[in-house]
Amino acid sequence: MVQTLGDLTPKKILVPLDGSDSCFKAARYAIDIAKMAKAKIICVHAVVSTPYLEYKGAGIVVTRYLDEAKRHGEMWYEEVRGMAAKDGIEVSAETVLDVASVADAIVNYAERKKADLIVIGTKGRTGLKRFLLGSVASGVVSHAHCSVLVVR
Repeated sequence: MVQTLGDLTPKKILVPLDGSDSCFKAARYAIDIAKMAKAKIICVHAVVSTPYLEYKGAGIVVTRYLDEAKRHGEMWYEEVRGMAAKDGIEVSAETVLDVASVADAIVNYAERKKADLIVIGTKGRTGLKRFLLGSVASGVVSHAHCSVLVVR
């Protein structure tokens, strides 16, 4: 069966956020697509677990780490909501905590939310964090159940 353009038009667009310039550029693309397709944006921030801190018995440090991750996520969601509000685009958002793999968390989240499209930046944050997140876009492209737009 051949799909028509109407069948391919996304209604739910997932945008993973990590605070990088690249993720906000991807968000802008997603907003432009959502405006044309009359779609909704779903933002997600996946936070990697910190097992090395748990072994030290540093429950307070883990709690601070998770609280800080949630706080950053909320700031990023508000930035995207501000960008989308200008175009009347609905944005929902969620932080997913304690994940082993950011790419897997994004793919699984997209499937649970029935996203039609994932729009993701190519470059994560800088330094060590960039190294750890560098393969996220590749992992998402390889394993996603839906189409993926990678924004440079």
